[in-house]
Amino acid sequence: MPDIEAKSDPASRAMALCDDPAAFFGHDYTAMMSIEREPLEALQLEGIRHRLATLRGKVAMLGKLADNQGMDDIGDLNAVVPLLFEHTMYKSYPPSLLENGRFRDINLFLSKLTSIDLTGIDVSQCRSIDDWMETMDRESPLMIMHSSGTSGTMSFLPVSKREWDKFGRALRVTFLQNFGDDPAAVENGGEFHAIYPYFRHGGAGHVRMCEIYVNHICGSEERLHTAYPGRMSSDLLYMGAKIRAAQAKGQLDRLKISPALLARKAELEEIQAAMPEHLMAFFTELAETLKGKRIFFWGAQNLLYNVTKIGHEKGLKHVFSPASVIGTGGDVKDGMVMPDDWKEQVCDFVGVDRIKMCYGMSEVLGLHNKCANGHYHFVPWVVPFVLDPDTSEVLPREGVTTGRAAFFDLGAETRWGGFITGDEYTIHWDEPCGCGAKTVWAEDGIQRLSVKRGGDDKISCAATEGAHKDAMSFLNSFE
Repeated sequence: MPDIEAKSDPASRAMALCDDPAAFFGHDYTAMMSIEREPLEALQLEGIRHRLATLRGKVAMLGKLADNQGMDDIGDLNAVVPLLFEHTMYKSYPPSLLENGRFRDINLFLSKLTSIDLTGIDVSQCRSIDDWMETMDRESPLMIMHSSGTSGTMSFLPVSKREWDKFGRALRVTFLQNFGDDPAAVENGGEFHAIYPYFRHGGAGHVRMCEIYVNHICGSEERLHTAYPGRMSSDLLYMGAKIRAAQAKGQLDRLKISPALLARKAELEEIQAAMPEHLMAFFTELAETLKGKRIFFWGAQNLLYNVTKIGHEKGLKHVFSPASVIGTGGDVKDGMVMPDDWKEQVCDFVGVDRIKMCYGMSEVLGLHNKCANGHYHFVPWVVPFVLDPDTSEVLPREGVTTGRAAFFDLGAETRWGGFITGDEYTIHWDEPCGCGAKTVWAEDGIQRLSVKRGGDDKISCAATEGAHKDAMSFLNSFE
C-alpha cells in the first residue's frame, strides 16, 4: 500500500489526494479501501479547508453563503455542513431561461457556481440547447452535463474537462478492480470492448461517460460499441421530459414548448418507437462479433436484464470472456418488476461470476462499490455526512446513524464539492466490515426520501434561513 506519510506535511498529502486520487493510492483499489479512518479523515479535513480557502473568492455562490454566515475556515469535518449546496441548486434557475433560449443568462447563472467566468462566451447565435452545449464544449474548459430532466427542468453541472479526466482515472480503478485484487492481474487480463446501448454523443451525464470509456476503459473509439453513432439531442430529451412531467401532473394544457421544438415531437416518437427493435439487433450483432472477448458494460438494472432476455431468447449463454466487467448503479426504471434471480441470469448470459453494484450521485464524482457483504464503501476522496432528514442538522460521526445523505467531493476544483441529497442511508462509522475494507460503509437499502414520504421531500438547508435565502436571491439575479 502507498505510504500516505511520503509527502512532507498534511496539506501536501491532502492536495495529492485531491489532485489525483488514483495516483495517490498507486492505482490500487485495495489500497484505497485499506486506509485507516483517522489518517484519512485528517487528509479529508485538510482537503476541504483547502477547497474552501481556494474557492471562496472564486465561486460566487459559495462566497455569498460563507460571508452570510461568517465562515472562512472549519475546525472539523462536520463544520462544513452549513456550506453544502442542495442537489437541486443546478436547476434552480427560472424555467423561462431554458424555455426562451436565454443562454446568456444561463451562463451568468452557472458563472456563479463555478470559478470559470462564462459570461464572455458569445452564445447569441445559439437557437437550441444543442447549439449552446456544443458552443460551450468548444469555447470553455468545461464539460457541462445535464440531467434527464424528469422533473421538467434540467440541471446543468459545470464540471471541468480536467476534473472529468481525473474522475476517469479513478473510475478505471474502482470499475475494474475488486477488493483484494492484484492490480497487475487486472491490467494484464486483456483489452476491453466497452458497450454503451445509446448514442455516442450528447450532453446528458451518462452519455458524457463515453469519453471516459474511450480514454480510460477500452482505449479507443474502435473498441467502444454504441447503439447509435450520432448525437442524442438535448432538446428532444428536454421536450420529452417536460411532456411526461406535465402528464404526471395533469397539466398538459399549460405546457409551454416552443413551436420549433414541438415540430420535432415526431422525431422523438420515431426514435422511441424504433429503439426496442434497434437494440435487439445491436446486441444480437455484438453477441457474434464480440463472442469470447472481454467486455465492459455498465447500465441500469432493467437494461442489463432486458439484454439478458434477448440473449436467452436466442439460447445464448456464457457469451463473453469471464474476465469481463458488468456493473450497475441505476435503480429499476418505469415500475418494472425484476425477478429475484436477475443477477444470476445476467451472469449466466455474459459468462461472469458477479455484477458490480455501486452507489453514487451525478453531482459528486465518485462511485461507491458494494462489497461481498452487501455494504457500500465510500471512496476516500468523497466525504460522507448524515443529516437530520427534516432540519439538515448534521448527526454525529460515530456509531450507526440513519438520515439524509450528504457528501463533499474533494476532487471538485472549479466548483464547490459539497451537496445535500434526496437520499436516505444508514452509515456504520466504527464497525469494521467483514470484507476487510477499512473505510466507513453504508447499509444496502439506500432510498429516495421522496419515495419514502409519498412523493414529497423538501430539503432544509443547514445554513441559517436568512443566509440561504439571500444567497439564492443572489444566484437568481440576472442584472
